[in-house]
Amino acid sequence: MTLALLVSLALTAGHGGQAPLTVKDLADYRLTMPVFKRFTRASEGIAHAMKADPRLAADPPFTRDVTVLGDANDMAPALERRLSVDPALSAALASARISPREYTTFALALIGARLAHGFVKSGAMRFVPKGVASDNVTFIAAHERDVDAVLRMLGVE
Repeated sequence: MTLALLVSLALTAGHGGQAPLTVKDLADYRLTMPVFKRFTRASEGIAHAMKADPRLAADPPFTRDVTVLGDANDMAPALERRLSVDPALSAALASARISPREYTTFALALIGARLAHGFVKSGAMRFVPKGVASDNVTFIAAHERDVDAVLRMLGVE
């Protein structure tokens, strides 16, 4: 019984007892300016931690696998867990008053919307279907310079 409880706690660690983030969670997430402000403050703390800690510089939270290549069903829970357990990263989030789950969800939705915005802007896509995704691309268009700045700060090209 004790072993089952420990396994259950280990599986939900970093999720606050919630189920892991999924592609649907990310697709349903709407970007907002109040969260973007907290996300930016937390990202500044993360960028500072990456400069100060060679371990984080060598293995940053936002790799190409996390932002582009990886399966969101695997990458989102792994990123959330890392933000929860790494002391420097969790301190950056705590000081900005944003949870690892909200930061992860916002970051991955922001990156996805930024990619879609780039495709539309370049003509590779004619439009984004109406709904949350379209609203998020509109958010990117309205705040493109600020979004690009925070992503560059995190090492996301």
